[in-house]
Amino acid sequence: MTPTFWRNTTFVLAAACAVLTWRTCRVAHTSARLAAACDPASTTSPAPPTAVASRDAPRARGEAPPADEPAPAADDAPPADGLSAWGVTIPGWVRWFAPQPGENLLAYRDRMVPLAQAAVAPHRARVARGRDAFAAAAHLDAHQRAELDAAVDEAATAIQDRVLQGLLSGDLLPAHLKPSTGVAFARDVLDLVARADRRFQTSLTPDQRAALATHPFDVADYLLFSTRWEDMLGVIE
Repeated sequence: MTPTFWRNTTFVLAAACAVLTWRTCRVAHTSARLAAACDPASTTSPAPPTAVASRDAPRARGEAPPADEPAPAADDAPPADGLSAWGVTIPGWVRWFAPQPGENLLAYRDRMVPLAQAAVAPHRARVARGRDAFAAAAHLDAHQRAELDAAVDEAATAIQDRVLQGLLSGDLLPAHLKPSTGVAFARDVLDLVARADRRFQTSLTPDQRAALATHPFDVADYLLFSTRWEDMLGVIE
């Protein structure tokens, strides 16, 4: 996978999230209007014309409505079951992926890790096949294979240490996470991935590097999916 592919994938995911958020807000507003229309209180007999006229008279003269009259509901209010972060409303079903009330961290881990493993399993098989295919095409020797594994293991360990450091310090916790902190964390992770790629390519001959440039195998892709990140949570199969 090339950097251009990951960049385009990021844009597509961001656009999809924006569309889903917009649709969720539209559905929530429509449901609220339908519920108000079906409210039995709204089906009662209308007020006498004189009463309606007396309420509408201040508006006609440009005056403020009476203090005891409720203010109209804002159409742009976020859905009651949604989440709001940095001005963005997140669909309510996302709450299922967060720890539930009364659920401890161990129970949350046991609930989420099998789903993550099932989603990642096809990609782990894919990158393993890509590694073997490139090793055969480029005629990698035992030292070069070991260098690939060492570079990936070193980068994965450093990334895990960086994540744990951020969690223990509180910088990466949702309640304290700042955009600048997220950018710095992403930069550190990308630097570690680039270092692993350089280490592996240093062990290759010029012909092998040329073959890698045209082969689907990519060190960053292999690092992302081959590493058992769940082991950082103490998962034992």
